[in-house]
Amino acid sequence: MTKEASLKFHMGMGMLINSAHRAMTKRFVQNAMDSGSDISLDQWMVLGPIWQLGSASQKELGEICLKDKTSITRLVDALERKSLVVRIEDQLDHRVKRVVLTNSGKQLFFDVLPIMEKTREEVRENISDEDIDTFKSVLSRIINNLGDGK
Repeated sequence: MTKEASLKFHMGMGMLINSAHRAMTKRFVQNAMDSGSDISLDQWMVLGPIWQLGSASQKELGEICLKDKTSITRLVDALERKSLVVRIEDQLDHRVKRVVLTNSGKQLFFDVLPIMEKTREEVRENISDEDIDTFKSVLSRIINNLGDGK
């Protein structure tokens, strides 16, 4: 493969991945808005681990969501302004703030579950489980290839 063909291939693959991500994000937000829920995909991705863990430090959220400290702070701030989460002092390490869902946050989490499921179904429409598994496998290999500092 020539350098030019290789460049076009890589740019095309990256653009396709980026376009797919943007389309999925846009569809989730549209589905949420259609149902009357005011939440972004990034905010939803933060609510899930908090619900699952019961509480989480911002550092833990960053690691789980693959977001940097600034992004997590911004997301938690937005969720806090919407009264969906609160920050509380960790009982063992007072330097750490734990993020906990409020009752409104718990309710929103359960309200948005069907929206997420609808979006997943729309994403997977006319795509076999085998193709989804192959796609995930290839993306995982790409991440592993690039994650080793190569």
